[in-house]
Amino acid sequence: MTYVFDTEPLVAYLYDEPGAATVGERLRAVEAEEASGVIAHATAVEVVYKIARLETGEPNRRVPSEAELDVGERDLRMLRGFGLRVETPSTGAVARIKATGGISLGDAYAVALAFEREATLVVGSDPEFDDLPVAVKLDRVREDPAESGRWNRQGS
Repeated sequence: MTYVFDTEPLVAYLYDEPGAATVGERLRAVEAEEASGVIAHATAVEVVYKIARLETGEPNRRVPSEAELDVGERDLRMLRGFGLRVETPSTGAVARIKATGGISLGDAYAVALAFEREATLVVGSDPEFDDLPVAVKLDRVREDPAESGRWNRQGS
């Protein structure tokens, strides 16, 4: 089994939000080599900058400092420590998925990678995954969107 992780479930894991336990199970399966785990290059970038924004205490209102960006990079290294690999799907696959509209570029990268790898895409509650232009198996780790205050950190 191969899991492709979207950004939302990884942030949920890091901040012990709803769905964190399920994400932790998937990550431990990767670590134990019972499954393989992959994130798209765009997802890796999103993890770093979204964590940095959250660490400001005022997401989307304040530009993250170098120290806050360092936290995001540290968290990405920690996640990669489970054995997650960073890969880039083909440009054509991403473009075809993004061209249909209704999906962010980062999510299009995750979907394309899951499609090309014939993997299960681990997602949160993001409705962008409800009507995809390609057949991808989804593992939805939660149904409700995240709260804006994320301060119960895993691994800190």
